[in-house]
Amino acid sequence: MTTQTVVLKIEDETARDQLRKLISVVPGYAIENDVGAPSGLLIYEITGENTEEQVKFIRAAMSSGKARHVFLVSNVVDPNVLIQALKVGAKEFFKLPLNIEDVKAALLELQAAKPSAEKDVGAEPEKNGTIIHVVGSKGGVGTTTVAVNLAMDLLKSDAGKTVALIDMNLLFGDIPIFLGIESPLFDWAEIARNISRLDPTFLAGALYKHPSGLHVLPSPTSIFEAFSAGPEIITKLLQFMKGMFDYIVIDGGQDLGEMCKVIMKLADRVLMVTLLNLPCLINVKRLRETFLKLGYPSDDRISIVANRVHKRSGTISEGDAERTIKKKIAWTIPNDFQNTMNAINMGKPLSDIAPGSEINKQFLEIASFFRGRRSQEERRKKRGFFGSFV
Repeated sequence: MTTQTVVLKIEDETARDQLRKLISVVPGYAIENDVGAPSGLLIYEITGENTEEQVKFIRAAMSSGKARHVFLVSNVVDPNVLIQALKVGAKEFFKLPLNIEDVKAALLELQAAKPSAEKDVGAEPEKNGTIIHVVGSKGGVGTTTVAVNLAMDLLKSDAGKTVALIDMNLLFGDIPIFLGIESPLFDWAEIARNISRLDPTFLAGALYKHPSGLHVLPSPTSIFEAFSAGPEIITKLLQFMKGMFDYIVIDGGQDLGEMCKVIMKLADRVLMVTLLNLPCLINVKRLRETFLKLGYPSDDRISIVANRVHKRSGTISEGDAERTIKKKIAWTIPNDFQNTMNAINMGKPLSDIAPGSEINKQFLEIASFFRGRRSQEERRKKRGFFGSFV
């Protein structure tokens, strides 16, 4: 294992001591006491004064090769400063006071990265990701539960594939709660406001990186930050993500406004989540009729997911539900209140809390469907490529 030297330009004494102790015990790293020396990793504190000069310093260190990688720490959360720093190539950002476990995880990830992963994101072969849009027939049917657990099972069951999860609720989305994410720095509205600055390097740095490897883009958390994004902005954002990730799972809640229509057009598959009760099923029927009038999404791209299904008497059966909506139900998710609430309250996916449960097996089955479709598509592309030489 090669050893990377680390230069600390940290004014906060507590943070500096924490980082020195951490680096001394993480394999593959060694402190370089000469702060002017070249280094494999520069950990730099952005303070509240002269931020423009500090960003220039980071840019110069990266462009000259003096620092191969840069981690930032700061108690400054001005989005403009962070965006500039991410655009010049900073790899990670940690808010003061430090969560030392997050820093350790980032160091280990950097150490394990293959040389090809160290290239600029924009230089990597562009993907053609699958966009999965999860919408609810009504509020409270469990779209976030479906989106979060599907995204996590796609990540865990399809080795080597990259997955992004977007909370496209206009305000107060629950994905951070479901995944134990505290105070994410960026949300989709912040990125949409800075769409003119969007490039793969900025987007990769702005997404929250969950310890599992899942990349998360939350919704706004304040009415003062709420932002109405037009069709062009949402299209550009999703096209960027489609080029960077194998799967993009979108929690659309029950919003069916203009933004939802744009996502519907771009989505490869729409998962419509419903409960087996009459109000929800009537809404499913109405939504399908609306989509038919709009001309999108086509009915073959819509899959019905029945959530919280139980067998007790008095409920509408799967067969009766299908006759009501005039469409087959693709998947049924069993009603597992205890495991679902435990997962939400602990901020963990069901695959961590109850991996062998029936409810998690159903999410794995949905993930398997998308893996199969993607594998077929990749094989078809390979056949097309080699066929051109015949």
